[in-house]
Amino acid sequence: MSIRVKIGIGFALMIVALTGLIITWGARTLGLQLEEADLGKLTSLRETTLDQWRRERAALARIASELVPVLAASNGADADDERRLSTVELLKRQLRLDWLDIRREGRSLLYRLQEPAPLVHDLAVPQRITLSGPLAATGLITCQVQLSTGTELLLARRPASSPIPLAALWDGRGMLYGDPGVWPTGLLSEYTAREATFQRLMQGRLHRLRASVVPGTDLKLLVGYAADSATLTRTGVDELMLRLALLEILGLLVLGYFLGRRLFGPLERLKQAIDRVGAGHWQEIPPAELPDGEDEVGMLGRSFNHMVQELSTARDRLIEVQQELMSKEKMAVLGRFSAGLAHEINNPLGTILVSAGLADDAIAHGRPVEADDIRAIIEETRRCRRIVESLLEYAHNRPPRLGRESIAEIIECAVRLPLSEPPWRGLGIETEVPSDIHVLIDRTGIGQVLANLLRNAAEALQANLDAGKPAMIRVTARRLDREFAVVTVSDNGPGLGEAADHLFEPLMTTKQQGTGLGLAICQSIVEGHGGRIRAVRLPEERTEFSFTLRLADTDEGRAP
Repeated sequence: MSIRVKIGIGFALMIVALTGLIITWGARTLGLQLEEADLGKLTSLRETTLDQWRRERAALARIASELVPVLAASNGADADDERRLSTVELLKRQLRLDWLDIRREGRSLLYRLQEPAPLVHDLAVPQRITLSGPLAATGLITCQVQLSTGTELLLARRPASSPIPLAALWDGRGMLYGDPGVWPTGLLSEYTAREATFQRLMQGRLHRLRASVVPGTDLKLLVGYAADSATLTRTGVDELMLRLALLEILGLLVLGYFLGRRLFGPLERLKQAIDRVGAGHWQEIPPAELPDGEDEVGMLGRSFNHMVQELSTARDRLIEVQQELMSKEKMAVLGRFSAGLAHEINNPLGTILVSAGLADDAIAHGRPVEADDIRAIIEETRRCRRIVESLLEYAHNRPPRLGRESIAEIIECAVRLPLSEPPWRGLGIETEVPSDIHVLIDRTGIGQVLANLLRNAAEALQANLDAGKPAMIRVTARRLDREFAVVTVSDNGPGLGEAADHLFEPLMTTKQQGTGLGLAICQSIVEGHGGRIRAVRLPEERTEFSFTLRLADTDEGRAP
């Protein structure tokens, strides 16, 4: 049986078991009936109440629009108190108003002894318009219109009876709308700022209620109706979901334990075997540890052992081939090195042999020995010695003595050369080196690298000088990244030619008097510092040698 089928059967059994437990537990503990239409009904009751208040405010707005020209013509705001109050009371009786006031800059002109409450303009719900007097505990539908600049007319009327079974409106000071005898003490204060749906037993009957906040105010609106049966509240839903989550977690833990023993144990052993192979230990999984059975895990274990066998055979063959290639490469390098060394030594030895033969012939015939022959022997002998010394220096490859140095100072010392003497006469040297770059180097070794690269650039520029062209050497240094700096030496000479691919090979030279070991020694020194050296021909017709050095202000670049 495959793993996919096993996991499918296991999860199917778990779902069936969890569903049965949840149904049984819910029926025995909650005993509630969930009505999906309940929230929609409560929302409809809320909108019915708000629509009634909107219609009542619209009626007040029509009355206010008729009063504005009358009050403006009679200059009611400037009349004496007795006449003003008489007019107000008459208008209130005729228009069936509970409040008529004129306010200037928020202060009442008609009811100066009463403290006005802050009002929200254009709000179609009952509001508290005064904090003192007989109407302080009553919410009124209000309408405010402007009489003149800074002066407003305020009309207010008690809202009509509620068109729904239960409705209440309150703020932080108390109830503004509704029957106080219906609502038990403390019920309204239980409601917080968030919307909530709940049910309460009031006057011997179960009522379903929904509380909400009037947008833009601190007013709370509560609507509801009497129900014949209880419904599942938000708290009940939360409790049910919590119990469901606990059951699912418990079931998954139990299932995971048994699946882990059966499935993940063999996979863990297979992972350990793969890690061993990745670490270089080419070992198969022991037969006793192989997953038994014909499922995917067992097939995977056997396939892994077969793969390890094939890889071991291929690795052994690869090692043999690599050893053969290394042996052949060593012989090829040794052959090229021997041929180059024989060529470099053979040229001065030939000159020495010819000059010595001429001197011997002169002595045999009683002629004086030519001074040029003696000088040629001495010069070519010195050349042989330079070749041998360069070979010894290249072969010794002593470790660098590292220290914290300023690359700007190293480059400045390297370019202090007698520019008035060959091969420097007529050359220009341009440097661009920041003073804040410090590297971890052997000062003598890196100085030798710079001197060699500068000398090669100067010799390459002789063709420019002979042709009357500009000859310029440019030396730069910059930070490459957080660990390395790069130093470049470039010139506008004729380029590297066919020797570009073999520049750093020992005894490779294009100069008549060169040893062919200068760039090889430079490469050895730079790599001894943990850097790299390379040569490229830039698109702007410049030849550039660059090498990297480790920065001294990094953790890896601390001097020991």
